[in-house]
Amino acid sequence: MSLKNLDWWKHTHIGLDLDETLAKSMEKALAEIHKKWKLLFCKDLDGFSHFNIEEIPGCDMNMDEIRTFWEEQTLENCDSIKDAEIGVELLNDQNKKLSIITARSDEKYSEDVYIWLEKYFTHIPRENIFFANHKKKWSRKKSEICREIWVTLMIDDGIHNAEDLVENNIPCILLEKPWNRNSDFSHPLLCKVKDWSEIIESLKKYE
Repeated sequence: MSLKNLDWWKHTHIGLDLDETLAKSMEKALAEIHKKWKLLFCKDLDGFSHFNIEEIPGCDMNMDEIRTFWEEQTLENCDSIKDAEIGVELLNDQNKKLSIITARSDEKYSEDVYIWLEKYFTHIPRENIFFANHKKKWSRKKSEICREIWVTLMIDDGIHNAEDLVENNIPCILLEKPWNRNSDFSHPLLCKVKDWSEIIESLKKYE
């Protein structure tokens, strides 16, 4: 699927990932890792060749360190992804219902997420924010949440989420990141884009 043949009019309820789709959180995360003298060979985000840290060649963090690290990551002092605010505003102007579906835990991060979104994406209400709890025993797939709340299109950066979504008949726009750049996964319902500017261009043509 390409943005050229994406029928935006069919999608009245759109799901949005949070980290690295809306929130620029990985640069801060890498800086925090470096403070622990880990992954020093990763000078920037291009070194994150895999979504799972332990799969990065030369990784010097064990699973306990990785688990603890992710549990400490907040959105404090994180900026929004370039053009994400413009894109989401355009979706809102076109009367799309918008929901956040994040892998984060509501038990750990809910207030942090609410505070950050109220700063950058004020028109998305709290009742439209869903936590998939991917690091918890009660984890849920994003496709399950999408089906439950009738989301028909998801924008995400995780290839594992994209695979789950399209294999459950939910179209996904995948934003290119170092951790998904080399994936050869393709599907008729998967659309890969460089960044939000491509989405914005497509939406403006739809107006």
